[in-house]
Amino acid sequence: MNGGDAGGALTLPDLFRGINFIDAHHHFWDLGRFPYRWLAPSAPPARFGDKSPIRHDYLPSGYLSDMSGLPLTGSVHVQANCGAADPVEETRWLQELAEQTGWPSAAVAEVDLLDPLAPDLIERHAAYPLLKGFRTPVAWDAEGRWRVAAQPHVLTEAAFGDAARQIAERGLTLEMVVVPSQLIEVAEFAAAHPGLKIVINHFATLEPALPGNADTWRRGIERLADARNVYVKLSGLWTADRAWNAQALQPYVTALIATLGARRVVWGSNLPVEGVNCPLPQQIEQLAIMLAGCSHQDLARIFHATAQEVYQLAID
Repeated sequence: MNGGDAGGALTLPDLFRGINFIDAHHHFWDLGRFPYRWLAPSAPPARFGDKSPIRHDYLPSGYLSDMSGLPLTGSVHVQANCGAADPVEETRWLQELAEQTGWPSAAVAEVDLLDPLAPDLIERHAAYPLLKGFRTPVAWDAEGRWRVAAQPHVLTEAAFGDAARQIAERGLTLEMVVVPSQLIEVAEFAAAHPGLKIVINHFATLEPALPGNADTWRRGIERLADARNVYVKLSGLWTADRAWNAQALQPYVTALIATLGARRVVWGSNLPVEGVNCPLPQQIEQLAIMLAGCSHQDLARIFHATAQEVYQLAID
């Protein structure tokens, strides 16, 4: 099943006419190549919903079918927890895929910055031209709902900072999933590493249904206003509203853009995961409603120019 089939053919809303798109966050996987243990039938249920619709190979042909109707000029693959014994194998595979098919345009690789082997992994990943950044586990909340990192407060660890400097020296990005309560830590970390581009994935995991979560998110985003090296992805909005309902999401999307500016907001489809709840045509339709008040210039930044800058993409 692909998102196009689930939600009907994508018709580009008039708001986006004349804008080329770069998808700054998606995944490919080949179930015969890597374990992808999180996708196995025996794996624990996912918070985003039923995994069975995406429990199949997802490669450029299927992705481009889902993207049909969108003026897509580039894409950024973000590590997919492939489970390889050597995570560099995913980057090597993606480099081969890009050379064979033209997709993706860039890759964000897996590395745990607290791993003693992180410096070596960074160097080996970076040997591939497709590599433009790294995603590292950071999310940790007091309630125990989101614990991707091995411990709390990884951003304050000296080893983490040392590895981050290695990434900055190479001109690459550092990506992370965080919860709203961690945004102040991100701001402090960004101030300590002004030469590092930091990309917060999936709207900082906003969950407005939880008491106090939206207020914590707003305060955190406000703290990021002066952290000019921090970007936030307009992606993975299922945590805030599974169907991407514009009425529910618009106050937060508007606040993010007003606080950070369009040059620090970047769109990503999060396909195929996001399609479980919100197929791409529905996602684009709801975004057009949410962003109706944006200028054409700001829209071009969110859907193209910011990604082009962050990932150093030589595409139009």
